[in-house]
Amino acid sequence: MSTGVLLRCPPEKRATDTKPLETIRNAVNRATRLIQDLLDVARLEAGRLSVDRGAEQTARLVKDAAELHRALAEAKSIQLTIAIADNAPPVFADGDRVIQILSNLLGNALKFTPGGGQITLRAEPVGQMMRFSVSDTGSGIPEEDLPHLFEPFWQAHAGRKQGTGLGLAIVKGLVDAHGGHIWVESSPGVGSTFFFTIPTTSMAETADSVSMRW
Repeated sequence: MSTGVLLRCPPEKRATDTKPLETIRNAVNRATRLIQDLLDVARLEAGRLSVDRGAEQTARLVKDAAELHRALAEAKSIQLTIAIADNAPPVFADGDRVIQILSNLLGNALKFTPGGGQITLRAEPVGQMMRFSVSDTGSGIPEEDLPHLFEPFWQAHAGRKQGTGLGLAIVKGLVDAHGGHIWVESSPGVGSTFFFTIPTTSMAETADSVSMRW
């Protein structure tokens, strides 16, 4: 429809009215995200969801992910804060994929947190793993829904269009591909916290050392 509007407009109006172009761009971006999600699910089901791992600074990943969602949080009057342990070591990870994981979790938190709420993104070392978490003050998740959260295409409210139902399944696949673990804790009416772990570089070095001895 926006393309049709542009084609019918005289050239001088096309140069000043950018709203149809913005609509087209947003639609293309949504379609691109959906296609990428479908490709990731296909790779996940085929056992080919790969990650290109290397040393990545934990603080940079957390800050970059938070900044991607800062404007939306402010628009909804939601306080978005980050908390990074002072002794947070680098992680052995695919940086782009970790930001994708955090972005999916932050996007969900923003979707289900009402205006005036709070979202906190944390990162802290636990042994040789880095534990990330995204906490919100949203409506929480019913206990009976928790076992299904990471299933592809599953949604808690079938009548409400809250996305494709692919995000959390992809998140779990990416965490698993890194050798980590993901879980959620939630209290209806209070909020939810999604946790996941990623190996640190020290764990990768230990694994390489054991491999060399063998």
